Amino acid sequence: MPDLNYTNPAVTEAMLDVSEFWLNEIGIDGFRVDAVKHLIEEGGKVENTPATHTWLKDFYKAYKAQDPQAYTVGEVFGAGASVVNLYSGDELDQIFNFEMSSGFVNSTNGGANSGIVSAVKFAQADMPDFNYATFLTNHDQNRVMSVFNGDMNKAKMASFLMLTSPGTPYIYYGEEIGMQGEKPDEDIRLPMQWSADEFAGFSTVEPWRAPRSDYAQVNVEAQTGDPASLLEHYRALIRLRKEHPALQSADIFLLDAGNSGIFVNLRMDADGAYLILANLTRETISEYAIDLDEAGLAESIVSVETLFGEGQAESPERSGEAFQPYKPFESLNPYAMVVLKINP
Repeated sequence: MPDLNYTNPAVTEAMLDVSEFWLNEIGIDGFRVDAVKHLIEEGGKVENTPATHTWLKDFYKAYKAQDPQAYTVGEVFGAGASVVNLYSGDELDQIFNFEMSSGFVNSTNGGANSGIVSAVKFAQADMPDFNYATFLTNHDQNRVMSVFNGDMNKAKMASFLMLTSPGTPYIYYGEEIGMQGEKPDEDIRLPMQWSADEFAGFSTVEPWRAPRSDYAQVNVEAQTGDPASLLEHYRALIRLRKEHPALQSADIFLLDAGNSGIFVNLRMDADGAYLILANLTRETISEYAIDLDEAGLAESIVSVETLFGEGQAESPERSGEAFQPYKPFESLNPYAMVVLKINP
């Protein structure tokens, strides 16, 4: 890839002309800036240099002047919330949070909540406004379905964790239908599998690289309308997130269920409270109880409504001033995923 000399004002001016062209002549909405931490080398340092931050601040002013609604997301490989915070605000609109990505994937793969709990805690400490981008894996990593060895339950769980968490979620194309792929890069960037037609419906002519051999079974057309499919699972979660803005932007309160195989949190703002509950394991769990006392819920709860998942949940009960240990369901099935709306 070209390594441009951004210390040359003529280079910067040329790139601003490029952004102007794409924003206003072509009409795109913004940019993804790759490998942003390597933009300008300085004094033998090759990443996260002061000169890079200075350039990005000027770039931010320039592209916002070209289009105030333009949105730019940056990739700082490996960045957790503390590094994300360095590039946000007046440099780029958002940065991908790799710490959250690892939390989603590792907790799903390991069947324990430690990864996602740790990632959320770091985000709460370093970026309490959660102004970052989330994802599972990207074009530089083995596809998440390959990381899960083709396990559909795990693929659904990871997407559930991402799409019920704070941040702006990004879906790497094909992830929503379970496309697999492992390094080299060409094999994680294969043509999108739209249908069982020749060339996976991606093209009417032979693409640069043949689709995976499973495209006849794993494709958008085959999964559309199938309520058990990964694609419809993604669509249901996206609808839920759009219908209930608290799932997009509300605060997150981590709750303890007394079992490392369960991840539970509360998303709550002025418009409502939503309990997110997931059994990360392949086993039925009945030994659990959620501590609601630190959640800041209303003293009286009239009802609990199941928005996502199966079964009608029991409502929490109080004993004096405290909530009793809460079990919305007597047991949680393997890989159970539930969103409950708590109505005061």
